[in-house]
Amino acid sequence: MAITEPSAQASALWEVAVALPLAHTLTYRAPPRLTAAGAQVGSLVRVPVGRRQVTGYLLGPTCEPPPGTLRDIREVLDPIPRFGPELVPLFRWVADYYQYPLGEALSFIIPGGAPAASPRRELWACPVGAPEGDQLPLRLGVKSRALLTYLQEAGPTPVKDLKLRFPGCYDSLRRLAARGLIGLEDRTRLRTYEDDTSIALTKNTENLTLVPDQEQALASIVAGIDGGEFTPFLLHGVTASGKTEVYLNAAAHALARGRQVLVLVPEIALTHPVGRAFRQRFGSRVALLHSGLSEAFRVDQWRRIMVGEVDIVVGARSAVFAPLPRLGVVVVDEEHDPSYKQEGGLLYQARDVALYRGKLTGAAVVLVSATPQVTSCYSAREGKYRYLKLDRRVTPQDLPDIRLVDMRTQRGDKSLKVISRPLLTALSEVLRRGEQALLFLNRRGYSRAVFCLFCGQVFQCRHCSVALTHHQHQDRLVCHYCGYTEAVPEHCPLCQSSAIKRYGVGTEKVESEVSRLFPTARVARLDRDTAPNSGRALKVLQAFAAGDLDFLVGTQMITKGHHFPQVTLVGVIAADLSLFFPEYHAGERTFQLLSQVAGRAGRGAAKGAVLIQTYQPDHYVFQTVQSQDYETFCQRELAIRRQLGYPPFTRLALVRLSGPIEEPVAREARRLAAILENLRTRDQDLRSRVRVLGPAPAGLTRLQGRFRWQILIKSCGRAPLAHLLQHLRRAWTPPPRSRLSLTLDIDPSTLF
Repeated sequence: MAITEPSAQASALWEVAVALPLAHTLTYRAPPRLTAAGAQVGSLVRVPVGRRQVTGYLLGPTCEPPPGTLRDIREVLDPIPRFGPELVPLFRWVADYYQYPLGEALSFIIPGGAPAASPRRELWACPVGAPEGDQLPLRLGVKSRALLTYLQEAGPTPVKDLKLRFPGCYDSLRRLAARGLIGLEDRTRLRTYEDDTSIALTKNTENLTLVPDQEQALASIVAGIDGGEFTPFLLHGVTASGKTEVYLNAAAHALARGRQVLVLVPEIALTHPVGRAFRQRFGSRVALLHSGLSEAFRVDQWRRIMVGEVDIVVGARSAVFAPLPRLGVVVVDEEHDPSYKQEGGLLYQARDVALYRGKLTGAAVVLVSATPQVTSCYSAREGKYRYLKLDRRVTPQDLPDIRLVDMRTQRGDKSLKVISRPLLTALSEVLRRGEQALLFLNRRGYSRAVFCLFCGQVFQCRHCSVALTHHQHQDRLVCHYCGYTEAVPEHCPLCQSSAIKRYGVGTEKVESEVSRLFPTARVARLDRDTAPNSGRALKVLQAFAAGDLDFLVGTQMITKGHHFPQVTLVGVIAADLSLFFPEYHAGERTFQLLSQVAGRAGRGAAKGAVLIQTYQPDHYVFQTVQSQDYETFCQRELAIRRQLGYPPFTRLALVRLSGPIEEPVAREARRLAAILENLRTRDQDLRSRVRVLGPAPAGLTRLQGRFRWQILIKSCGRAPLAHLLQHLRRAWTPPPRSRLSLTLDIDPSTLF
């Protein structure tokens, strides 16, 4: 990458965002030695703050000296900057929109914020050029001739790769270099796909012909790319309608125009198949970014992007900040997925950041889903997004048949506590035909709760206000929020009764029950217990795809993005679990989960079937899932939200206080609510457009040993909400020695 050095006068003063909770940036002087060493926008530097030495990022030259003593930047920590000037406006917007200190935001979203190891070096062999008449020089040995021929065809190649192909070739390389036929160069080595053993690639040269619906969608996106202006699309297609092929072709068009491509997926497990599809189509200029990679590997991927080795980035939510200066198209696959919302630290929504990034760079942004967010659907109806529809599958079979199993009629057979009689019959048929089935339950563990049958005591986590889940394999009670575990009690600690009862069902129990009912079947489970990292998950999915398993039991990890042609049956064990969760969007989440997992059935030659076990078969969510009628569901959901004042008709922010003792938290929450209400009533615009609700204990009152109270703010528009929260940040300081913390969650994905 060519490094452009600013003029000495312009670069004397630099704006620096330091990794501290400061509401403003700082200004430092760059000594000439640092300018010569490559100080530029995006450089990771060490600077003094008070008596401390902290890291920060150079945001750009400035001509305004700060008041007081001007201090020097101490050192540049990496010769390769982490980002270019084009990303600075995006970072400023993120910090402002999500009410988060800019320096801390950068240290949160950019890998390698601490001093990173210098890039590794390796020796490359480079052909000088073909001899006249393409004739090889005389008096070359057989090995030297083979080496030179290979290099002239392959181009510059790492010596370590040549040694694998031509063992013992180093002496021949030195002789070729001495005769001026090749050059030996010491180059920076940044790890690629081939260095990550968890990513296996097989070349696929299959060319797929687009159907008319796909061609129309692609033509619209291509026009958006060629227009060079921000163009947002909502690509709404039923499962197996070929949405991926549409955006692969859009990526090819962007690359042909010299533009770059960013693809976001919600789950780490999905980065591998999507990354593989892009690598198979476009070769090695693809980087993979997600938190499951080692920090060193992520830093190397980031460096590869910065030095121009990469045109395509595939990754989870943090990849939205990848330093691609020539973005032509941004794809947000499964755009409805709640995983795009960061739930710790900087609480950003990657889908919304992607839209703003497209606005800054003049890119086409394609939101892709079989079950779009209700808010996205509303934006498309209002003309904010261009709506593209794929309503037919490109696979041989139509959409699967969906059947609701009324569990109220299944109570008679006490031998079937988890699997209903209709689902048992369907699984038997799948096994007999040699096909595969998925069983979905969005709850880990063996039993959801353990309680005393005599006094009713429920065993809860000591640090969180949630019931402990029984995991039979470990024979432990586990908290899924903080990881606390304890042994299964033999007696109730309150009444000493031995009548300890296990209630509810989790994926571990489903797996056990299926194995009991089908002892010859090959059964596996995929959840955060069996696959705590992306590598383990990938192995389970590969085994299932290879036909080594008959039944796969899993949580939402199995619901999206997977293509298993042999799956002809999907069974949903307890569909009501998510429907009655205390959230305004519980119906939407349930519809999305069920529709997504239903879409895994019948993607091959055989017709698919879906059985949904529910105690509420007449509920509009289950009825619209069964009829696969997204439009009717969306209309019902929008009508309810309009009536209750929830997004997309309002903007939300959650002000949450937490601390180790509940009373100070509650007292401070009441004081904060009074401050907010006072600010609201004093401003006529805020008074008419903003509502302050609360304070109240959070749904999870205690989490990881801290009590939580919250205030919900509803606003008609973003501007009054931002205005109110900025006042709040200036007005609030934690009481002395209170150990209270304040979190502002803009556009929260959960109110629980």
